[in-house]
Amino acid sequence: MTAEATASTALAAYRAKIDGRDELTAATGLRPEQVLLADAISELGADGLAAARAELALLVRDEGILYGAHGRNWSIDPLPLILTSAEWERLAAGLAQRARVLGMLLADIYGEQRLLASGAVPPQIVWGHQGFLPPASGIPTPREDWLPLVACDLGRDPSGAWTVLGDRTEAPAGAGYAMANRRLTSRVMGELHLNARPARLRSYFAAMRATLQQLAPRRGHTPKGVLLWSGAKAPTAYEQGFIATLLGYALVEAEDLVIRDGQVWIDSPDGRGLVDVILRRVDSGSGDPLEFRGDPGAGVAGLLEATRLGNVVNVNPLGAGVLENPAIVGLLPTLTRQLLGEDLILPSATTWWCGDAVSLSHALANLQGLLIKPIDRGPGPTAIPGWELTAAQRAELSARIKARPWAWCAQEPLPLSTAPVVTGDGLVPRRLALRTFGVQTEGGYQLLPGGLARVATDDGFLLGRGQFTLSKDVWVMDPDDAAETWQSTYDADSLTASRPSQVAPRIADNLVWLGRYAERADSSARLLRRALDLAQDHGHRPGTRGAQVLTAVLEAAERILAVDLGSGEATSARERIRSAVTDGELRGSLAHSVRRLSAAAHEVPDLMSDDIWHVLGRLDELVEGAKSRRDLAGALDAMVASTLALAGINAESLTRDATWAFIDAGMRIERAQRTLALLEHTLGRERAAVVEQQLADAVAEIGESLITKRRLAASGAARRRPGAAVTHLLVADAANPRSVAFQLDRLRGDLLLIGDDTLSDRVERLARTVSDMDVAAAFDEDRARLAAALAGHRVAVRGIADELARTHLTRVGTRRAVVTGWTPAGGRR
Repeated sequence: MTAEATASTALAAYRAKIDGRDELTAATGLRPEQVLLADAISELGADGLAAARAELALLVRDEGILYGAHGRNWSIDPLPLILTSAEWERLAAGLAQRARVLGMLLADIYGEQRLLASGAVPPQIVWGHQGFLPPASGIPTPREDWLPLVACDLGRDPSGAWTVLGDRTEAPAGAGYAMANRRLTSRVMGELHLNARPARLRSYFAAMRATLQQLAPRRGHTPKGVLLWSGAKAPTAYEQGFIATLLGYALVEAEDLVIRDGQVWIDSPDGRGLVDVILRRVDSGSGDPLEFRGDPGAGVAGLLEATRLGNVVNVNPLGAGVLENPAIVGLLPTLTRQLLGEDLILPSATTWWCGDAVSLSHALANLQGLLIKPIDRGPGPTAIPGWELTAAQRAELSARIKARPWAWCAQEPLPLSTAPVVTGDGLVPRRLALRTFGVQTEGGYQLLPGGLARVATDDGFLLGRGQFTLSKDVWVMDPDDAAETWQSTYDADSLTASRPSQVAPRIADNLVWLGRYAERADSSARLLRRALDLAQDHGHRPGTRGAQVLTAVLEAAERILAVDLGSGEATSARERIRSAVTDGELRGSLAHSVRRLSAAAHEVPDLMSDDIWHVLGRLDELVEGAKSRRDLAGALDAMVASTLALAGINAESLTRDATWAFIDAGMRIERAQRTLALLEHTLGRERAAVVEQQLADAVAEIGESLITKRRLAASGAARRRPGAAVTHLLVADAANPRSVAFQLDRLRGDLLLIGDDTLSDRVERLARTVSDMDVAAAFDEDRARLAAALAGHRVAVRGIADELARTHLTRVGTRRAVVTGWTPAGGRR
């Protein structure tokens, strides 16, 4: 069968599977904007679509795009959702209107509360919602409808009409994933992207940057913003790092910030930097443990007071999550007429608040056909489909609703339209919902063209129960006269270009360990690669010179890595080496170092080059593949190539500021310690000359200095004393980039860049001692004294590492806030 016939069959099968009239017209079987998509499907064929799906999965893995509490790979369907410009304009008008009404409602809830007093908004909806934070009342806002960022979830019914399912106002997530979808889908579906000419997304992020800068409470200086997150284990950690990078914001956790004199500062050993704007991705309830009831470790004590004083702006405002109450969805038609004198453009899903007696009666009588929602978005399910419950379960739910009727809503389920999804079984229709994103500007709201489409992964009615299980890029067809719009960023008296010189202890700690684990991965791969090579040649030849060299290398590796490699019985060495490469649960293994390296990088994604995620993804793939790969040596070769690529990225892509210095310092410390340990446990013992000669070659290869050693031997400089020559080369030769002397010289420069002259002087003294070491004399006189000297230097380097940690990497514990002068608006003195 030809590719065209296969594609036609796939498209026909998809059409046959569609239930209802969604996506279809009488003339063509497809809505006009979908014809372009159908043509692309026909051109690619089933094989081409499957290849595009697989290629997207590889790109997602290579770029380290993760989602969810367990860090699963993000999933993208290659076929975009296409909207016409006219359809999007209608949606955008409705979304902007909705955002404005929500902003006015938020201002009233935390202001004069006229809507609550009049009964237009039942007070129980607000007082009973966990997102309402009374201490946040009375804080002045830049405008009466202030809601900087807003997201909206929409569904399309089979007729093509869009309906709002809910709003996201606390800390709207997903815009970064939408940008990732566009970047990758346009690469895989390049021809379709070129023909469709979808509207670009970058103007939205430019508008976000401009809005945040304009919100800075102080003028006359370049505003400083930070993104407050809860760490790399957050479900949307990838997106938060992506947004921070786009905005040029530092990713901070609560411990990185401190309140002093009503101001928010970034705390670091070098001093403090004043913060103007906090883009908050931590729930409001955890934002200030002094005021709210949330996790005290996630918030900054005194943050609300600093906000109340007007010294810092939180985006979104603290307490904005109260608008995510589904009961408000049912009120918006009336509120829009009352506040704007307009009809609501975008309809909302029909919703009954059970706090009203009539609505309660309707909900209980029709429980089996409704979606039941608690007004709070807690850890449990946010929507309970009544039709999936047994009679006993419906009775139990009815009792819960009757006990606290104000805490529940019932919603008419929307029969969502479908979109084609590429699966292993070909094209299938899946139900789809759309999340849109808006940012408030001086002229209203600017919407991200399209947004983020979520697709069900099965034939079920609901989409993943709130999870982004499968996503699609959303293309808004650009009209012929579309043009990129630009706007000024902010008004300021002057701009000064400066590089960050302050690194918070949490960030510095992760940077140092990133450098250390990168070097551990590299040195472990080199060490295990040489051990494997020796084991393959001599593992079954006990008593030979090669077997003695193998034993020496295995013993040294066991001491350095703290893993059992079978040095006592070399016949088992090969399988033990495989475990030392692939067992991620084994501390000291190569896999463990790669895992910790990746974890450190994900803690500081805003400081990493985009290319690093490709390398880390490749390392993960190699480690996983090495479990079953017959050519383990080949896998180790590829791992060394990846660690070299990582070193190249750090060396060539990072600005030489304090952030780079901490990474480099970690790498230099680790390399110096491992090199000294390798020499101590191999050439630090007397051995037969023929054994030592082979062992010296092995050590030089592990230390990436074998070529230099051979050149020295060829010149006659080290022909008769190879062990001494290799030891000198790896310890005292400052011209060798793998020597301890070289590492200490670079470490000294790193510490000067960090600003620690005292520790730099200490490193300089150690470097002179190492460089002046008479290796040849130590070799001839007493090998035990040589080993002791090497061990002494190693201890000295470890002492420097400990002092670096104590001075620059010590992270603060849980703070106890002491507030000395609260404003009258705060109700305390």
